[in-house]
Order: sequence, then C-alpha cells, then structure tokens
Amino acid sequence: MAIVMSSEIGGYEYSFIDTPPDRLVCNICHFPSRNPYLTTCCGHVFCKSCLDDSKKYVSLKKVCPVCRQKKFVAYVNKQADREIRSFHVMCTNKERGCEWQGELNDINNHLGNSDGCQFEDVKCSNECGKMLQRPYLTSHVETECPHRKVDCQYCHIVGEHQFIEGEHQEQCPRFPLPCPNNCTSSYPHLVRGHKRRAHPYPREVIKYIPREDIEAHKEECPLQEVECSFKCGRMLQRQYLTKHIETDCPHRKVDCQYCHITGGYQFIEGEHKKQCPKLLLPCPNKCEIGSVLQEDMEAHRKECPLEIVQCEYHSVGCEERMVRKKKKEHEEEKVEEHLSLTKHSLTQTVTDTKSQLADTKSQFTDTKSQLASALEKINTLNLVLHQALGHTSCVLASDFVVTKWWTELTTLSMLMKSGSQICPVVVRITGYSEKKNNELRWFSDSFYSHDKGYKMCLCVEPAGDGGGKGTYLSVFLCVMKGPHDDEVTWPLRKKFLVKLLNQISDCEHHSKAVTYVDHAEDDTAARITTDNRARGWGYPQFISNEDLHKVTPTCQYLKDDCIFLQLS
Repeated sequence: MAIVMSSEIGGYEYSFIDTPPDRLVCNICHFPSRNPYLTTCCGHVFCKSCLDDSKKYVSLKKVCPVCRQKKFVAYVNKQADREIRSFHVMCTNKERGCEWQGELNDINNHLGNSDGCQFEDVKCSNECGKMLQRPYLTSHVETECPHRKVDCQYCHIVGEHQFIEGEHQEQCPRFPLPCPNNCTSSYPHLVRGHKRRAHPYPREVIKYIPREDIEAHKEECPLQEVECSFKCGRMLQRQYLTKHIETDCPHRKVDCQYCHITGGYQFIEGEHKKQCPKLLLPCPNKCEIGSVLQEDMEAHRKECPLEIVQCEYHSVGCEERMVRKKKKEHEEEKVEEHLSLTKHSLTQTVTDTKSQLADTKSQFTDTKSQLASALEKINTLNLVLHQALGHTSCVLASDFVVTKWWTELTTLSMLMKSGSQICPVVVRITGYSEKKNNELRWFSDSFYSHDKGYKMCLCVEPAGDGGGKGTYLSVFLCVMKGPHDDEVTWPLRKKFLVKLLNQISDCEHHSKAVTYVDHAEDDTAARITTDNRARGWGYPQFISNEDLHKVTPTCQYLKDDCIFLQLS
C-alpha cells in the first residue's frame, strides 16, 4: 500500500492500476513525478522537490543530476503533470477495506472529504492530538475526547471534560461530598456522576451534601458531636443530645418532687435533698406514724412515744433511759430515789457554790489589790510627768476604774465561754468557683446581732438566686432559733450593713443595707418555732459578676478564689 506524503516531497507513491511509463517517472526518487520538470540537456523528468534537493547537493558542480552537463535549464512540464494525474489509483486504505478507485487527481477529495474514505485516519477536531478512523470521530468528539465541552452536572458551568472532571470537581461548590460523620439517608443520592437508580424499597446509604453546604449540614447532622448545652463537659452525638439534656445531664434543671423548687439535678438530688424541708423521712424509732416531713422531724422526736429519753432527774444523778411512753411510769416508781438524789445534789451544789464564792472573793481581792498598786504607779508617773511639763496633776478615781475594769473583764469572759460572735463579724468564703459552678448555697456560722440579741447567719449564693440567677452574687440574712428569743422583741426590726471587702485596700468596699422594717415578710422576721432557720431576707442582685471579678490597681473583691463579707 502506498502512503501519501504529507509534505508532498518526492513523487506519487500511490498504487496505480496502470503503471505510468518511464518517461513520467522521476529519475531521482523513481516514482511518478509530482510537479514534473523537464531538463534541456538530457530531457529527463524530475519532481520539483527532488530537483531542488539535487541542486543543493550538486550546487558546487552545477551539473545535471543525470547527464552531469553544466549550465542546464529545467522548466515545468504541464503536459506530463496532466497525464500523470489522469492515471487511476487505488485508495491508500485499500488494505483496511476501502475499495475506491479513481483518477489521481481525485484522491485528495476522496481522502479529505467527510463523505469520502471511511477508513482514513483523521485528527480530532478538539485538538486533543488523537488520530482515528473517520466513522469513530463523532463518537470520540462527543463522548471520549478529554477536550470536549461539557456542563458540570452539579453547578452547570461549561468547560473541557478533563477540567470539569478534574480540577473543577476539587473546587465545585455543588459537588456532593459524603457527610464527615457518615450519616445516612433513607434514599440514595446522586453520587459522583452516577445516576440515581430506582429501588423497590428505601435503603440506608451515606448522605452526600454539596461542598458549599457541608458546614451548614454539620450544624444539623444527627451524628455530629456537640457539647452539652448545660456545660456539663459531655460531648455526644446531636441525635442523643435531647435525651441527655432531659434525662441524663447532671446539670439539667429539675423540680424537687417534695418542695418543688427548681435547680440543677446534681444539686437537687444531692445537697438540697439532704436539707429539703418537705422530704419524707421514716421515723428513726419506727413508731406508728411511719414517715414525717424533714422540717417536722425535730418536733416529732420531741413527742415520739418510742424516742429514747433520759429520766427527768438525770441532772441529779438518775442514769436510767427509757422510751418516752414509759417515762411517767418510771418517775412514779422511783419517787423516793429521785428525792434522795435531788437532796444530795442540792447539798453538794450549795457546798460547791460557797467554795466558788470564796475563791472568787479571794481572786477579786487580789485583783483589786493589783489594780490599786498599778494605779498608785500611774499616779506616781503622772506626778513626775506633771513636774517635768508643768501641768496639773491628774488623779484617777481608783474605785471607778476597778469597777469598770471588772465589768468589762466579766463581759469578755462570758463571750469567750459562749463561743459565739457578736456583730460586727467578718466571714470568709473559700472555693468560690466550685460553689458557683455547682450552684451551691453557702451558710456562715451563727452570730448575734448584739449581746443577748437575735441569733442569725449569712446565706450566700455564688450562682445567684431569683432575678440575679447566673449574673449576680446573691446575699441574704437568715434569722435562727436562739437562746435569747424570749428576751427580744418580735418581729425583728433592725437594720444591718453587709459589706463586700476590698482585699487589696481599705477603701472601695461594696456595701448594701438590709433593713427589717414593716414591709419585711413575716416568715423572714418572725420568731422561729418549727425550724432552725428562717427564709433569707436580702439582695438577689447584691453585686454583678462583672463587678465582682473586676480587678484594678486599688480594688479586688475576689482573690485566691475567696471573698470576705463584713456584717454590722
């Protein structure tokens, strides 16, 4: 099979049906001449391209390539060209199956026309560089060529196939990506160019989401891990969050089933449950009443017929113990023994009292003597000072000084023995952050408003209460059952000053007055009869968290995780 030369250099290399005569054959390439030229020297025929190459080769000799004659002339032989072009040739794709035959003059039309030879290799019109037979060109251009124009099936922009399926898909905003949590959908989605197939019933497949929507999907994906909204520190899948918040979270808000106050589950079931006044507790003596409210337990035990009690005369020496319902029977049986113990106790008490009075008198005499001696020394020093400075002498009234000193000493001794504080008092609250995070309520030790006054305590809620919940420190005063309640006036009508102390300077303290006046609620200022402590009266919004945590060069209320409160 002859192959046409794409550069058209040399003669025709087609398969001729009738062989052209030698006079039409190029004497250099020995093929039928293409663009034949005839020489004047020897009359031989040459292809133009062959003759041009020959001239370059023999340019130094300047002779004919056949007869070697110098100074020859070559001219176009149009007659030979027409004659050669009229010869019939076979298609160059004969061995592939093309049966076309025709004049040499028509072969280019046969090979180059789209309706011509179907076995001819042609170049892809998209310039991908691939050569293929003409019948396969359309299919290649439309479905196979990497340079063919296609639409992105997701965002519908137009571009070359290799770009759309390659670089573009790495950035396409609508390209479907699998959920990073591998969540599923009930029906299959369009995935990477594969068409959706019908199924007789729904099935679970991994959900695919457009690239630009993937972040928004994470905000609603049921398998995305999220933090508990109550800040308990637990991370769990979104699909389980509702159940966790409603039934499992230790910080979830619940109502006490007994007194119906609201608080964190951990607090309600822990610290609060131990103190809840409405909690039903079994009688420790298992009496016939069965269960008693926690707030009534103390009163019940004072009346419970099965409570173990001491004999009425235990203070004089009777050591017998019995259940309350048998106490009266015991006292009736032991009348004579109790009278004997009482007589012996009174005799001993009188003897001891006389001895103590004698000791006290002796101590008082010694102390008075020591004070008189000290007073004499003071007067002597005062006289010396007077003589040195020229001032008049100042004589102290010795009896008045001794009496005043003894009174103050007696009062101080009584306070030291009682172990209770009297206003003003300062309380220190440590572990503030833990109490706030766990929503704990803190109570101070008891103190008295004044000597033989109202017994009280301070209630502090770091997490806030009521209108100050979560944003303020709440502070309340609570009236307590005290030993002097019979001696004071009820309801309580006094004014207290609560002061949050600045821990780095003796100024800029934060203070508010708590006043028990006529508009104070009765249950906060009335005398305690059934419980140890009344409901608090004070400020749900004592100080904001922002001001409490504020630190300046001259002021800091919260330091080393503790605060100080002064009550006066």
